[in-house]
This record gives sequence, structure tokens and C-alpha cells, in this order.
Amino acid sequence: MRAPGTRVGEYVIVNRVAVGGSSDVYQARSSTEGSWAAVKMLSPNASLQKEVVARFLNEAQMLQQLEHPHLVKVLALGEVSEDGAPFLVMEWLPASLHGLLKERGGRLSLGDGLRVLRQLAQVLCYLHERGVIHRDVKPENVLVAQREERALEVRLTDLGLARRVLEEGAPLTDLYVSTAKEALLGTGEYMAPEQWRSPKGVDAKVDVYSLGVLGFHVLVGEPPFVAETHSGLQYQHVVKAPPLFRLEGVAPEELRSLLGAMLAKVAGRRPSMAEVLRSLDALAT
Repeated sequence: MRAPGTRVGEYVIVNRVAVGGSSDVYQARSSTEGSWAAVKMLSPNASLQKEVVARFLNEAQMLQQLEHPHLVKVLALGEVSEDGAPFLVMEWLPASLHGLLKERGGRLSLGDGLRVLRQLAQVLCYLHERGVIHRDVKPENVLVAQREERALEVRLTDLGLARRVLEEGAPLTDLYVSTAKEALLGTGEYMAPEQWRSPKGVDAKVDVYSLGVLGFHVLVGEPPFVAETHSGLQYQHVVKAPPLFRLEGVAPEELRSLLGAMLAKVAGRRPSMAEVLRSLDALAT
């Protein structure tokens, strides 16, 4: 843990606000402008693991090269002078969709749910058009920029598991990070069936599935599949049909049909993110 008052580039750490498996997030203030920022920093142990450092730098470099109204903004990237630990400075958005759902009793209104889905579909379309797959779409990775009802605005964050989809024969770029074949990459409640089978052999349709899970969650109050173990979640995602009946009386038929298509077990039967966005635009109008 970095002590309050620690300088990270031009930013001064105030307090730690989140603890992750390999990194921590701190609230910090710019020493030159006085503005607030979020500093994401690898833990000392994680800084010694080459693959973890590679994923962290992968996220930082992607965020530096990408810009979208619904993607979290990166302000700086550097290394702590004392120990060389990499850090990423982002805009300060302390509230997540996960926290907002808790505040609102676990679910959003239909209008706000559609608003969130459209914004996320927009930014995911932007990423997919540039060959980037997120692979970990979930409420904890959606930050709230504006929280008022009927004016809710969100931004996608955490590209730590994101990867470039390379065309056959294309050279590896500095944005590509190889991950262990056997490693499960993602969050169980939101992982597509193919993510359970082959984490590396996936395409953009995994984000379509995860967004479908998120859509179900924000409207119903919980994800379509819940289990206490990874094996239980895997069985449900791979084998069981999603309980779409729980959307009756909550979402119109067109939206229920769209979410059902997004949650198809076979990736090829899911719509593309561009098709999802067109359907959401039509529903909103």
C-alpha cells in the first residue's frame, strides 16, 4: 500500500479506494492543477511477474491510443521512481455501476437500463472496429460519470484482459499480450460459453454475450446464472437456457428477444455488436 502523500509523477496520493488481485487504485490530486485523478498501480509482488506487468502495460497503451465518450480517459502513464512499479493515471470517477445498482435496490429502470446498454454497445462497437475485445464486461468495470435518472452516463474501464484480434499473418504489435492457454480470463457470472472452453480462442462475440448478461442483470436485479462454484457457473453458461421469462413485465418483447439472441450458447448465432447497437437505437426511439 502506498502511503498518503506519496508522489506518483505529478500526482500526490490521498488514499486507497480499491484493492484488486494484482493492483490497487488510489485517489490522488494533481500537484500542479489541484484536480482529482485515479491512480492504478501494480502491487510490489505483481510488479515482479512479467505477464501481470505485460497485461497492465497492455491496458495502459490501449487506453492511450483509444478515445471515446464512453471509455474512461487516461491522463498519464509512468513508473514510480523508487521501485519502478508502473502506474496509470485516469480521470476520477469514484462510482461504479455495481455500486449504483446496490443504491437502487439491485436494478435500473427500463429507461436507464436501455441508456446504459446503448452507451456500452457504442463503446464496444468502437473497440471491435479497431480489433479490440474487452473480455471482462461487468458492472464493476463500468464507471458512472453522471448518475441522475434519465441522464445516466457511464464509461467502460479496465482493459486489463483486452486483446487485439490479429489478422492472419499480421505481425505481433506492442498491444498484444499472450496469456496462458489454461487460464480462465474473465468473471464467471459474465463469461460466454466459449470463454470457459478456450480463453484464448475467442472473438468479439464474447463481449456481446457479456453485455447481454449485464443487460439482464440491470433489468432483473441479478445475472441470469448464479452459482457458488466456478464449475456450477460453467455448467449453467454452457448448458442451461437463460431464464428469459424473468424479463416478462420488465422489458418489451423486442428487448427480451434481443437479450435472448445475445445470450445464445453458440457464438455464431449471436448478433454482432453493431447489430446490437442498431436494435438498441430502434428500441430507444
